[in-house]
Amino acid sequence: MSAPSAKAWMDRLAHDLRGPLSPMQTAVYLLRDPGLGDDQRDELFAVLERQIQRLGGMIDEFSDLGRAEQGRLMVRSEAIDLELLVMDTIARLREVPPHVEFAPGAETLRIAGDMQRVAQLFHALLGLQLSRSHPVAVRARIEGHGARMRMACAVHCRDASDTLIASLLTSPHPDPPDDALGLGLVIAAAIATAHGGSLHGRASGGDTLELMLDLPALPDAGQE
Repeated sequence: MSAPSAKAWMDRLAHDLRGPLSPMQTAVYLLRDPGLGDDQRDELFAVLERQIQRLGGMIDEFSDLGRAEQGRLMVRSEAIDLELLVMDTIARLREVPPHVEFAPGAETLRIAGDMQRVAQLFHALLGLQLSRSHPVAVRARIEGHGARMRMACAVHCRDASDTLIASLLTSPHPDPPDDALGLGLVIAAAIATAHGGSLHGRASGGDTLELMLDLPALPDAGQE
């Protein structure tokens, strides 16, 4: 990861990790009120649940960053059916489901890798949102090129530029829409590299970023 400085990154990390604590502390304080109604109690428990999940996601991101820097992202390798992986990813992205198109014959592609990490990679790309107020479905096309699988993802982004996408692939997002640490694309790029592939991007017009994922396909499923 390329960051402005170690101190700036640690300051940012400390600030972000404190974020969920204030609503959690407030909820715990209010839950001590013996006169609290059932509906209010349920709302406060919901606040606690959301903030705990948010904090857990931040910790997972930071842990993944450490694993990536140590080359320990992959635990195992197995054959992965690409079409089933995409269908599962779309099902998990119900709020803003992506539009995924397979080139002729690409539905039969299989890739080898750590299923958990590859699923994390596809979730990060197909669910990518770069705006809090205007979520737009990612549009992706998957093709086979010889012994490679290639996926191009078009992502809506105001003020898209090559400089911006280069930064997002190497540094934390300054204002992540999902209230996480903003390391999603940094970790996604590391997962691609760990699987013998690559993730890079470019601006496509003033409001679209195009991300290109390249991964090895299993020999018996590659497209000539």
